[in-house]
Order: sequence, then C-alpha cells, then structure tokens
Amino acid sequence: MRGWTEGWIAKVCEQHASNFIAGPARHLLDHDAKADCAKRLIAIYRDAATLSYQLWTRRTAMRCFTLQELEDGRPTFRVNDPYKVPHTLVRCDDDDGHEDELEHKPITVIVHPLLLVYGTDESRDYDQHRVWAQAEVWLDSRTSPVP
Repeated sequence: MRGWTEGWIAKVCEQHASNFIAGPARHLLDHDAKADCAKRLIAIYRDAATLSYQLWTRRTAMRCFTLQELEDGRPTFRVNDPYKVPHTLVRCDDDDGHEDELEHKPITVIVHPLLLVYGTDESRDYDQHRVWAQAEVWLDSRTSPVP
C-alpha cells in the first residue's frame, strides 16, 4: 500500500510541476532553464507531498500548548519542570547556583510552545503522553517571584 501511494504521489507531483511550468510561470523562465527548474520543482512538490502524507497518516496525536493553555494562563517557572525550559538568554546555569532565583517566576512569553504526543504508532496508549518539544519560556526579570 505504501509503495502504491508513493508512486501516485510521484505522478501527481510531476503533473502539478508540469502544469505550473506550462502556465503563466513559463513567461518568467528562461527556455534553457525550464528542464532544470522542472526537476527542482518536482523535488519540492514530492518533498512537500511526502511530508504531508506522513503527517496525516501518523497514528499518534499531537497537542500544542501555548501560554494561555498552560496552568490556566498564569504559568510560573519551576526549575525541574519536564515541560518547560528557560530561553537561552535567561541566565540559568547550574554551576552558578542561580536556578533558585528562577523558581516560581511568572512566565511572560513562550518562545516555543510545548508539544505533547499521545498514543503510539501501534494505535495504543492514547491516555499517555510524551514530550516532543519542551516549552521554551522567557521570564521577566523585573517581576518578583510568586510566594
């Protein structure tokens, strides 16, 4: 089934790339460069279609958490939190002993959202999750820690 699907993806990508080059874009392309452009365009179409196909046929489910969705929209930072890490510009080196200063600080910005994945590729354990990407957070140094 997979080989059949990938074959159809390749055919459709070639057709779409050919239609694009034969359309209004033909006026923008140099006659000698059309063949090279077609090859590159087919590769781009194929990469995009394959990625889309792989994402839509995964058996896991992904959930994205933003600032408003974390802890009722008022998240605070905890040093040992498996879901959040400070942004690289937030000084939190274990060697300096400053990590305690960040404990319970309000999170003002999420630079990268938390991504959790539920289930397995075998279509099991949808009640369990794992972290695909921790939330990368920014802590406002002007605010005082929450008691």
